[in-house]
Amino acid sequence: MSDLAAESAGSRAQWIPIGKAEEAPTSQQLPADKFKGDYEQHGLIVPEVTPAALFAVVKQSSIIPQCIEAYKTNVTGYGCALEYMPNESDKTAKAEWDIAERFLQTANLEKSIEQLLAELVDDLESCGDAYIEVARGGGLPALYRIPPQNMRCTAEQTKVTMKYKRLVQGKVEEFTQEKWVRRYAQKRGNNIVWFREFGSPGTENEVIHLKLGNGVYGEPRWAGNTPGILGSRRAEELNLNYFEDGRMLSMLLSVINGQLTPQSIEAIRNARGQKSQGGILYLEVEGFEKGLTGDEKEKTEVKLDKLNDLLQQDALFSEYNKDKRKEIRSAFRLPPILTGESEDYNRATSDNARRIAEEQVFIPYRVWLMNEIFNKRLFPSIGVYRVKAVLRGPKISDPDERKAMLDYLADRGILVVRDLIPIAEEVLGTVLDEARFPAGYLDTPIAQLTSSFTPFATEEDPEEQLATIAKRLLRETREKHHV
Repeated sequence: MSDLAAESAGSRAQWIPIGKAEEAPTSQQLPADKFKGDYEQHGLIVPEVTPAALFAVVKQSSIIPQCIEAYKTNVTGYGCALEYMPNESDKTAKAEWDIAERFLQTANLEKSIEQLLAELVDDLESCGDAYIEVARGGGLPALYRIPPQNMRCTAEQTKVTMKYKRLVQGKVEEFTQEKWVRRYAQKRGNNIVWFREFGSPGTENEVIHLKLGNGVYGEPRWAGNTPGILGSRRAEELNLNYFEDGRMLSMLLSVINGQLTPQSIEAIRNARGQKSQGGILYLEVEGFEKGLTGDEKEKTEVKLDKLNDLLQQDALFSEYNKDKRKEIRSAFRLPPILTGESEDYNRATSDNARRIAEEQVFIPYRVWLMNEIFNKRLFPSIGVYRVKAVLRGPKISDPDERKAMLDYLADRGILVVRDLIPIAEEVLGTVLDEARFPAGYLDTPIAQLTSSFTPFATEEDPEEQLATIAKRLLRETREKHHV
């Protein structure tokens, strides 16, 4: 083939787009650091990964938001309450109880304390850091969440004497300790607002810095799974591209010793969609006067080669995505039922999964969160030592254990009618008036009233049996005493 003929033939090869999508989606670019240019000037420590970048990764994940929502619901969703410390009661600490109760109700006048704590859990699980501004202006302090994207800190560059008051063996004692403290900077627009570490001397507002893991800044528990998170996102984008554009070219159209006319090219472009079904495509080809060798005329041919005989049977990387979801859920230590992913749970297995999550994850989390914010810091600073704040959890009972315990107590006369009333109220969803019963009746052992039958002898659910017993006892009482 001569150079001229090769150049002529090569110049006529062309790509004809048939159904290409306008623009294929790509993973979001990580946001810029809003503190850029301020680190050296103000002596701030540069994070390895900015909180804004970590939040962006969370948004690209198809499982982390569900895990975070499960944490928020199970950690803060059952409400906040107060409890007396051991050996304390209304007689010894009623004044402190009133102060703590008022503080929880007024710490943030726009949000409940549960809403504030839920936002902090969201920050912690998204980027590993959470910040609480403590504003003192007379009276009880106010609490505000500061977005982690807007906060940075300095090194521990100042040594101060910290004063603490703690309840020790029933007495409030004061302690002093030397500590190196940081300063915290909040970026508001183009301005820097400074905070001091909670409890350190100074006139600035204080900040409580909560974090997961070690190091200056926190690290989310899913950080080690970042490649898998981004890989899953790319796999999903690849699947979307596949369904939008197809896996590859449907066919290769070759014209030998000629070229398609402009009208034929336009016809190919339009040969798509429902309009092309059942039709016939007529192509016109212009042949060259000389063949590729330039010596004699060659036959003009049109050749079609199919390129996608192997059809994709399922979404690409589906097993990869399933594995990565399991790994991320494992990092949060959550059972599938809490993220809405399991269909093979019954009551027993679901209760067992929830109980394990409670014992291993949520109970320690609640205790840590309330100690870090209230019980070890804020309460002592407002003179509350004998009262602690707690986050409630769900009531999860083992039906078999409850059945065995109630069976044991009832058979031995330990369980009296008065003990049955709160259980009946919980099961029946009502409040019983104890004043309606004659004196002494509520202290009657249940075994004496139910001697004609054996409690819990059937396979009936214990909750339903409790309701049956409660209804029977109440009916017998009304009939006997005409209540």
